[in-house]
Amino acid sequence: MNLGEKNNPITEVKKVQLSLHNGETVSLRIPKSVYPPREDSMLMMEILEKLNPNGIAMEIGCGSGLLSIALAKHNWMVESCDVNPFAISAAKENSHSASVADKINFTECGLGDNEFNIPKNTKLLFWNLPYLNPPSIGEPRLDWIEEVSLSDLEGDGWGHKLVDFLEENVSILEPDLLVILLQRKYPLSPSNTEYWTKSGWSHRVLKESWIHDEKLEIVGYWKPGQGVLPTFIDECDTTMEEAKKLPPKGWQRILTNNQIKGRGRRSSIWKSNSKDIAGTWNIRKSILDKMEPGILQIIVGVRIANVLGQFCKWPNDILDSSGKKLGGILVEMDNKEDFLRIGVGINNSSKKIDQVKTAGWKKNNPDITKHELIKMIDSSLSSLFEEHKLLNNFPPPDQIEIESWRGLSRLLSRGYSLESDKKKIRVTGISNSGKLIKFNHNSNQEVEDFEKLKWLF
Repeated sequence: MNLGEKNNPITEVKKVQLSLHNGETVSLRIPKSVYPPREDSMLMMEILEKLNPNGIAMEIGCGSGLLSIALAKHNWMVESCDVNPFAISAAKENSHSASVADKINFTECGLGDNEFNIPKNTKLLFWNLPYLNPPSIGEPRLDWIEEVSLSDLEGDGWGHKLVDFLEENVSILEPDLLVILLQRKYPLSPSNTEYWTKSGWSHRVLKESWIHDEKLEIVGYWKPGQGVLPTFIDECDTTMEEAKKLPPKGWQRILTNNQIKGRGRRSSIWKSNSKDIAGTWNIRKSILDKMEPGILQIIVGVRIANVLGQFCKWPNDILDSSGKKLGGILVEMDNKEDFLRIGVGINNSSKKIDQVKTAGWKKNNPDITKHELIKMIDSSLSSLFEEHKLLNNFPPPDQIEIESWRGLSRLLSRGYSLESDKKKIRVTGISNSGKLIKFNHNSNQEVEDFEKLKWLF
């Protein structure tokens, strides 16, 4: 980054030259009150320049216009907005200098303004979110223009306000819209990923970076299915069998109100009623190129346990805080199909199954409806396994293994111990195939048969 500065008491404009990733140089003129390109801007540009043009891209808070210009250079048509009139004026001038003014439409407005709207055929929406903490009472405040561009909203944050806007207008959005945000992960800013998950949005972390003492992350969000809705049927023998009838294209899942012959591991019975969740998700077998089947069932159990705020017991049981089972995961596949099937069963309330007392999600999550919980589970599984048209990345295998072990170890940290053949064992981790690793006679060994394990609280 080469900076040349011109001090002018009237305009106070800074001149900046930046190199795009294709090697082309862009010259920018940036007034004092306009957010200049910094390390966070370059992180965003690194991700955005990898996305193939597929309609309209829209930037919120364009500042100097760098990111909009970079996308226009990459053959996107761009809608760009900012609440700062000096930013809009500078960005327009900079787009002319970069010879892309015909590909960018600039508007002086921001989220919450009457003029703010997302044009039809917008496939990409991106925002380098303001992530500084709002000033506390008594602290000096910035000029309002600078505060809007740098500080997050007090309370829920700009990211939450964007979710609410998108949910209110979801019927007019493109079903495969991808939202890319730069957020502050540490210290945690008011705008965070949890609110998107609760609203039923899938997400994937695209980039993380420490800049000084702050950890920033770029996150991609989309609606599960990208226009393919879940299939709901009133009654069936098992959703596992019904899932075989689903179309082979897109993010396919099926749920039922009454599953008559539900089963668990080794053909055990899993009884459900209309208030329970019983469903199956079809996942392309190509995912097994990236993770072992054992890890796959663990990470699904861990993710669903996290949605419920509960615990995952190896390999894939969902337990409440008292140790009672409230749900489980079943993974099946055969050689004839291109998909594997992930069956999910979760009780609404406590009951007895084969004389064993089980729990339900309503006890600890009384305000969550069945429909809301299905949306949250769907978005969590989509975040792991769904292919988005603009993204070609999945969570790295080592990251999945770390997350899987962290999820399992939460239960062990509550005071659980394990016995095998009436001998206590100490678990130290999981293998890359998803088996527990126990420390035995000064060496680590894999636990071969989970049926022999006894969990003691």
